[in-house]
Amino acid sequence: MSRKTMFVDGCKKGIPIAFGYVPMGIGYAAIAIKAGMSPIQTVSMSILVYAGAGQIIAASMVLSGATAMAIILTNFVVNLRYFVMSTCVLNKTEGSNLPLNILAAHVTVDESFAMFSLSDDSNIWTYLGIAIFAWLSWILGAGIGVVILDLLPVIVTNSFNISLYALFVAILIPAIKENKQIALLVLITAVLNVVLGQFLGNWSLIVSTLIGAIVGMYIVDDEYILGDGN
Repeated sequence: MSRKTMFVDGCKKGIPIAFGYVPMGIGYAAIAIKAGMSPIQTVSMSILVYAGAGQIIAASMVLSGATAMAIILTNFVVNLRYFVMSTCVLNKTEGSNLPLNILAAHVTVDESFAMFSLSDDSNIWTYLGIAIFAWLSWILGAGIGVVILDLLPVIVTNSFNISLYALFVAILIPAIKENKQIALLVLITAVLNVVLGQFLGNWSLIVSTLIGAIVGMYIVDDEYILGDGN
């Protein structure tokens, strides 16, 4: 197949992701605008940063008055997984080069990575089709958000603020149902975040996440992490 055909095929595979990303992008825009970010800043973050949970966390921290360093470090910790994902994509893909690898790393997120990893495709153009289509849908959601939020009733725009919690619940629930050790780790990290929040403020998320990761090294089975069992 030609590069164009493989790219278009990847875009088609990315359509299901778009159905989730557009409303999530609107939710992110609601939080960003409420935090005082301009429409240009809101959409630009989706273009230049592109990390759904990371963007929502950043906007929420801006709203709570966090420092720039706290926001940067929190996103660094939260998004460390993208280093691993990008490396896996690089190892799996064929017909790639440095510019394409850089582009692929920028548009790598959980959903596009999962869809590509579970498929038999190994061409970089198929992956870029999936990932770029998802990226554009996220940007579209943010763009729609900054336009329509002023037109919606306050009760509707405020409801978008729960999008961060809905995102994390959607990520955590499957793992918690499969593994009690993961459930315990989530509980420990949540309690740590609440307790440390009384003393460390916005830094509590960083510290509790790092402590949770260390605890997870000892209480979560390697077989589960490697996908060999529960």
